Formats: sequence, C-alpha cells, structure tokens
Amino acid sequence: MSKDNNNDSETAPTVPEGQKDSLSSFVATLASFSGDLSSLTCPSFLLSSVSLLEYSQYWGDHPKLFASISKGETAEERLLNVTRWFISTLYGSYSSRSTTAGMEKKPYNPVLGEQYFAKWTGDAETGDTVLKAEQVSHHPPIMSFHLENKKAGVILEGHCGQKSRFAMPAGIDVSQTGHAILSVPKFNEHYLITLPNLNIRGMVTGRPSVELSGTTYIVSSAGQMTTIEYSTKGYFSGERHSFKATLKPIEGGSAFYTAQGVWSGVSNYTNVKTNTTSLFFDSDTDKSVAPELKPQAEMGDLESHKLWSQVTNAINSKDYSTASRVKAQIEEAQRALAKARKEKGETQADALKVFELVSEDNDETGKAFQELKGKLVAAVGSKALKEDDTKPHWRLRE
Repeated sequence: MSKDNNNDSETAPTVPEGQKDSLSSFVATLASFSGDLSSLTCPSFLLSSVSLLEYSQYWGDHPKLFASISKGETAEERLLNVTRWFISTLYGSYSSRSTTAGMEKKPYNPVLGEQYFAKWTGDAETGDTVLKAEQVSHHPPIMSFHLENKKAGVILEGHCGQKSRFAMPAGIDVSQTGHAILSVPKFNEHYLITLPNLNIRGMVTGRPSVELSGTTYIVSSAGQMTTIEYSTKGYFSGERHSFKATLKPIEGGSAFYTAQGVWSGVSNYTNVKTNTTSLFFDSDTDKSVAPELKPQAEMGDLESHKLWSQVTNAINSKDYSTASRVKAQIEEAQRALAKARKEKGETQADALKVFELVSEDNDETGKAFQELKGKLVAAVGSKALKEDDTKPHWRLRE
C-alpha cells in the first residue's frame, strides 16, 4: 500500500488565509508563462525549508541496500540489488514530504557552488557511506553528487538538472536531465541510471504532490538492463505510485527477474527461472536512515544548512515576508557575483570547490557513461536519456 495520503482532504493542510491571493497570482503566472519555470519566484508558503541540493541525500537513504550491491554473486543478482536500492531511493526523493507534511513544497534553488555533505556510519559489516554534493551550474541549474562506501566497494557519481513547464490543468511537468553512474570496482562493473519524469499536481488547491511517469533504465556493463515503467494511475497495481521493472539481457532475450508494486510502499519480485515471488522492498518496514551532519557552527558559508538558515527559520516560524526578503537578498548577492565573474572572464566552473568540470574522454566514469549510453540508445532509442545540451561532466576533486 502506498503511504501517500495527500488526497485526504481532512488531514491535508490548507492555504494560509493571507496567502490565497499570492497563490492565485502564482497559478495565473504559471498558466501564461512560456519556457522553463525555474526562473519564477514561488510564494514563500509553498517553499520547503530545505535546499534542492539536500535532496541528493536520498541516494543514501538505505545505506545497507547500497552496500549490498557488491554482495551479489552473479551479474544478474547484482543488477537486481542495484534495482532494489534504486527503488528504495524513490520514496524519500519524491513522496516522503507529502506523507509527513501533507503536501509537496518547492525547495530553495541552490546557489552556484553551494555544498552539502552527509555521512551514514555503518557497522563492521556495512561500513560508512559518505555523500558530497555541490551545485555545479546555476544557468542551467545542475547539481553534482558523489556517494561512496569504501568498505563495500560501491560508488555512485552523477549530476541532475530540471527543466519544468506548465501542464494543464494548473500543474507542472518536470523533465530531469542528467544521469548517475554506479561502479563496483571489484567486478569491474558500471551501471548507467537514468532519471524519471515528475508530474506535480494540486497547484490550484495549494497542496502539490508528485507522481512519476515514463520509463527509466539501469544499464549494466555486464550486458543486462532493467526497464522501469511508472504509472500515475495505478495501471499495474491499482494504486498510485505504481511501477513495473523488467530485468533482462540488453541485446534481447527473456527476463530473468521482474518486480512490481508501489515505489512508495510495498513491491515484490519474481525469479522467472524458478517462478518464485518474494518481497522486493517495503518502505514501511525498511525505514530510511537519517544522515549525520556537522553542527551548523562548523559548516562553511556555502553549506546548505548555514547558507539558508535565516530563510529556513522564517519559514518554520510562518514569517513568510521575512523569508521572501532574506531569500531575495541571497539571490541578489548571487547575481552580483555572477556579474563580477563575467567581468573577470571567469566561468561557472571557476566557482567550484568540491567538483571540477572535466572532459568525458579523460575520465573513467565519463568513458563508462559514453559506452553505456551507446548500448542504451542502441536498445531503446535516443529519447531514453535526457542530457543538457552542453553535455557537461563533473568529477570529485582529489
């Protein structure tokens, strides 16, 4: 069963009385705006009290599943482990806020060079999992992330951006650009992971929620691929947030595993060879693990929690006018910095401290991406992967 109770009108929050005109004006602006919506200013009461960069922590929501990827004895088992871990990240990424707060809210747009660091301390068997993330581009908005468990020998690297547009009636469709590359050096394996489309609905009522749609893929260098289909209407299971995954050789042939269910709740998988069905993932019983963060006093000025602290405090106090004013000050300061960089002949890449912009041809992960991208396009076509037009690639600084 899905945990999303966003349609429950008795428990869902209502629009603050003093903000109804602001909401109406924002929806009217959405309807008349053409192009990417990321430049629009969202009413403060619809703002989440976190930066979008912090969403990178959802890749590490289930550190034991992440670490277990390398424990698969065969390439097929490892692909199944990667798929299970990926499904486990979706609830936190796209549904948890609707469950806990009754609605989805817009996170802050990260500033260029904004940083986020997190850690999950594991036991002797699992090992520690460490996340490093940075906003590597502001125009267009792109974040880069690096998640690694050295003991398990599992590394995730990638970047993600969003292109949003108004969708009738009064909704927003978000196309996520970018990808992730998961590496398991012990087996010399790489996995290309593509990102789902987002459908945000409920803008008119002031209670936005997110659904996933379309198809994503996990392509293994061992010659297999997972195809994940998302349904917004419960076509597969009769519930919202439904998905169906098929794992099979990329060059054709029969599936060796299938999985289906609700990505925000319970799903099962079937071993096609033995015709046995077992639990795949249950977000109700397998709770996400909160990351460990440094005390704010020890954070740098560009770390998300410190950078946005005054805005966050104002939003949490429902002081929306102060939140809007301080947020505008941060954004204006960034415009001044961008102007100064331009006058000096510097690029956005010159502002980065955690990641560096590199050529795919001179980077191991970049080469793996090119190879796996070729296999994916050959199998299902070029529309399977959405990349920024400039085709950038970032690497964690050594």
